[in-house]
Amino acid sequence: MKAPMRGPSLLVLLLLVVAGSAALLLAALVLSTSVSAAALALAGAGLVVGLAGAGFIGLRIIAALRALSREAEAIRRLDLADPVPPQGGAAEVTALGEAMGSMKSALRLFSVYVPRDLVRKLMAEGAEVKLGGERRRLTVMFSDVQGFTTIAERMDPEELMSITSTYFQALTDDLLEHQATIDKYIGDAVMAIWNAPKRDLAHALHGCRAALHARHLTLRLEEEFAARGWPRLHTRFGVHSGEAVVGNVGSTDRMAYTAIGSMVNLASRLEGMNKMYGTQILVSESTRIGAGSGFVFRPVDLVLAKGSQDPLEVHELVGLSVASDPKEAPLLADRALVARLPAWGEAIRAFRAGQFARATEALREAGDPAKDPLVAAYAERIARHPYGPPADWSPVTRLDSK
Repeated sequence: MKAPMRGPSLLVLLLLVVAGSAALLLAALVLSTSVSAAALALAGAGLVVGLAGAGFIGLRIIAALRALSREAEAIRRLDLADPVPPQGGAAEVTALGEAMGSMKSALRLFSVYVPRDLVRKLMAEGAEVKLGGERRRLTVMFSDVQGFTTIAERMDPEELMSITSTYFQALTDDLLEHQATIDKYIGDAVMAIWNAPKRDLAHALHGCRAALHARHLTLRLEEEFAARGWPRLHTRFGVHSGEAVVGNVGSTDRMAYTAIGSMVNLASRLEGMNKMYGTQILVSESTRIGAGSGFVFRPVDLVLAKGSQDPLEVHELVGLSVASDPKEAPLLADRALVARLPAWGEAIRAFRAGQFARATEALREAGDPAKDPLVAAYAERIARHPYGPPADWSPVTRLDSK
């Protein structure tokens, strides 16, 4: 930012006004013994000059201070755009403007490390930053790039940094646009949360909508990266809603705002389960219920995670059921897949009941295993038991690793 030109010091301006007024008054005194009219005129002129000079200085300072007041209010709102330097004013006022500009620059630097919504919340509450948190129902999303380790091993670090920076910038901007708070980056993964620090009663809905937008974005990025000779960063997502502890963890010297709890681990596991089913977005039953009727889901499996007592109902987030905005048309669920959902539901019910013959029949109507990895996964499961399920069989899939 171009540094503003400093005016003369406020003290210098006042001295000039006083000196000019005094000179005219002194001349009036010298002339008063002989020419009273001229003396009176000079005295009046001195008074006018003094008042005019003081008024001029005052108006300039008031205008500059008003501009600085607006800048201070912008800082309070964490609106950290480049400040407009005050027009005119004394050197002291200009120096104050420069100091406020430097403060904005420093806050911009730190704002990339701390969610602004969190800072606004702390400022509004007047709360002291301290370790600890509160229980709150959240929606958590994890994203991860398929085969990123292999991709990273084959690239120069500088090129890899350029690619991942472009990818993270686009994905982060998209998530923030859809009410997410970025919790952290973990290698090639992103953890985002809804309903903290800012309250969001529709957090499951917003989480699902954000996941669909992110899927659409990353598929577009795959094509753009391929056109530039970069590897395709195919991204998978896991979304779960539940109760967690959200707050500050770490030490008094350095802390991080994050969510912790078993529900966070489940969200991460959901993302990893995509590999088992060939899906791209998996969500839990609690997220499906919380998201409402505006989405199309496909039941996937009953999963018992290691350390859990109850099976988790897992669904694939297929797309929107309706698009109120033409811009969201690409997020609509595929019509052909929606038409096959009744057959898919029948196949899942029969499979869980151990009726493999009926499940196989329904699978033929539910999709083509060559084109639908989820259908292929169930066809393979049934094929393992050509004579029906064994006595100790269970429809629940057990995950032995965390």
